[in-house]
Amino acid sequence: MSILVKRIFVPVLPMVLAIMVCQPRHCQGQDQEKAQSDAAAKTDKAEAQEPDKTPAPQEKAIQGPAGGDALDPQKPVPEEKLVPALQTIPVRRDQARRSYNYQMINTALLPRDKEGIWVLDFAFKPLRIRPVPIPDKGRRSVHYLYYKVVNRTGQPRMFVPQFTMVNEEGKKFEDQVIPEAIPLIQAREDPTIPVLGAVSVMGIIPPSTKEGVDDAVFGAAVWDNWDPKSDRFSIYIRGLSDGYKEVPNPAGGKPIVKYKTLRIDFIRRGDERNISEKEIEFNDPVYEWVYW
Repeated sequence: MSILVKRIFVPVLPMVLAIMVCQPRHCQGQDQEKAQSDAAAKTDKAEAQEPDKTPAPQEKAIQGPAGGDALDPQKPVPEEKLVPALQTIPVRRDQARRSYNYQMINTALLPRDKEGIWVLDFAFKPLRIRPVPIPDKGRRSVHYLYYKVVNRTGQPRMFVPQFTMVNEEGKKFEDQVIPEAIPLIQAREDPTIPVLGAVSVMGIIPPSTKEGVDDAVFGAAVWDNWDPKSDRFSIYIRGLSDGYKEVPNPAGGKPIVKYKTLRIDFIRRGDERNISEKEIEFNDPVYEWVYW
């Protein structure tokens, strides 16, 4: 090789070799980047075409405030019954008739009743007296009326009874809530049959449809406050029927609404010093349906 060629080629040779070495690596990097870009594009296209197989959630969570955590799904509010269904006791239909001290009530409609009203069957025993220890009052002699109610109207009926004792002067004595008296009354009348008091007796009475058997509700109205001097008094029972009527108001204005009410009349033979249930008798007639 001539000296001239050596002078020209030798300085240039390292540069040529460096270019040859770097050029394949650069191209290879570009090819890899291009291949990766093509693969990512194919993957995105396949995901777009393929439907989402992720199972959908059963309930969509309620979105919380922006930037906050999602709230739990709302739970359904349980249905609450404002008026309970009363528990009935099955008894033979002729049991009250065979018992000498049950008084049966005639529920036939009266000429003055409106058509379509309903009336519950009602039976009761004579008014009785029972000593009852009452907190903060001591041992008191309370009057009570033990009764049985049967719904033979064919439909469930609301039963919210009101028992009012009225003396011959017109003074009223409402039945009272005395829970201490209820178990004593049940033990005396029939320990096997639950007795309901003034509050627990309020509810829906289901219809009694069995043949020869009454699905009955048993209760007791109780009075701690009464007039020992009264010789004649009555107990008015409202809530056995939905019958009512409007009468003119003597003072003017809106008419007065009166409800179909059972009135039971009593006579007390004795004085206020020696009160005994044996002195309390039914009047004649024993009862009457009135609008009161």
